[in-house]
Amino acid sequence: MTVEIAVQDVEGARIALEEGADRIELCVALGATGGLTPSFALIQACSHVGLPRGVQVLVRPRSGSFVFGKTERMVQLGDVRSAILAGASGVVVGGLNEDNTIDVPFAAALIECARDEGRRCNRDVQVTFHRAFDMVPDQFAALDVLIELGYTRVLTSGGAPTVPEGLDRLRDLVRHAAGRIEIQAGGGVTPESIGAIRAAGVDAIHLSGKTLVAASGGPGGGGQNPVERTDRAIVRAAVLAAR
Repeated sequence: MTVEIAVQDVEGARIALEEGADRIELCVALGATGGLTPSFALIQACSHVGLPRGVQVLVRPRSGSFVFGKTERMVQLGDVRSAILAGASGVVVGGLNEDNTIDVPFAAALIECARDEGRRCNRDVQVTFHRAFDMVPDQFAALDVLIELGYTRVLTSGGAPTVPEGLDRLRDLVRHAAGRIEIQAGGGVTPESIGAIRAAGVDAIHLSGKTLVAASGGPGGGGQNPVERTDRAIVRAAVLAAR
């Protein structure tokens, strides 16, 4: 089972590599927003760390709804190209309609943009549909749409608040996928829950393994808000449980 660690800095990428993770999802503002698009330089630096399966970059311009306006969609397409140019091995993307069905034209444009930039860089790239999938009313129909579009994987908790609560749905999604798309379990994954997740037959797990470190930014830096750091012990335990 593949292990993906969500990290927010170069040190997190190095910890993931050193503790045996396969790949990372790179984002920023994870705890506050669920994750936003990282900078070009951060993508570039993490891409040079040398993870076996590289860096998957989250492309998301803001927190909140996954229903995006025209300008927001345009920005994300530009961020997809920038991420791959910076060295990403893949991007993590998605968007919904007002009724929470997949925004198919946007999903198609995202994967086409990623593959096109990958060809320009002479590199195969992977495209993951992120946890907007967990808001879709008919996940099996949505999975068929993503398979038809050529997506590499879907990141999901099975529509539940956490993966352990969504294991029955995850089993059903794995059966429905039948190897045509990777099902990656993400959301509330802990080292202790990985055994049960493995038993559900999912292809990969995704967790942040983060801890909070006290820090003061003063009046102009967010006050006493702690800094999120990748916890080496959690990553190590997750990799051992997955293996």
